[in-house]
Amino acid sequence: MLEHFCECYFDLSGPILCPVLGSITPLFIPNSSIRPIRLIGLCVSLITFLYPPVPRIQFDPSTAKSQFVESLRWLPYENIHLYMGIDGLSLFFVILTTFLIPICISVGWSGMRSFGKEYITAFLIREFLMIAVSCMLDPLLFYVLSESVPIPM
Repeated sequence: MLEHFCECYFDLSGPILCPVLGSITPLFIPNSSIRPIRLIGLCVSLITFLYPPVPRIQFDPSTAKSQFVESLRWLPYENIHLYMGIDGLSLFFVILTTFLIPICISVGWSGMRSFGKEYITAFLIREFLMIAVSCMLDPLLFYVLSESVPIPM
């Protein structure tokens, strides 16, 4: 039963896509209602935090190979693939990122009066980029994503 749950629950697309979809949601809420925007940002970051414990349980530390590897044909005419996987160090960074982002949103909770929509969107986009950098195995996409992380900062 646990194996079936883990197969359905975790792939690397989940923790990468969750902040992206969550960052789009506040764009449809008016700027005057800051409370729902903050709650959406906090809930999305907490949902993203629920993803990494599953691969931590299934992670095999006895091998140096990347695990939970996914490959998606992205640009077929250039033979560029979206190639993702995690090893021990990147798993630690994914867990650390998903742990710290809800704390950062909670710390800025009361100071978020103006530009709350932009604040939450920037945090969720930064979470997406940091998780994607940790999981990328393709050198081109790793470089592009790692150079994109400072933009929302």
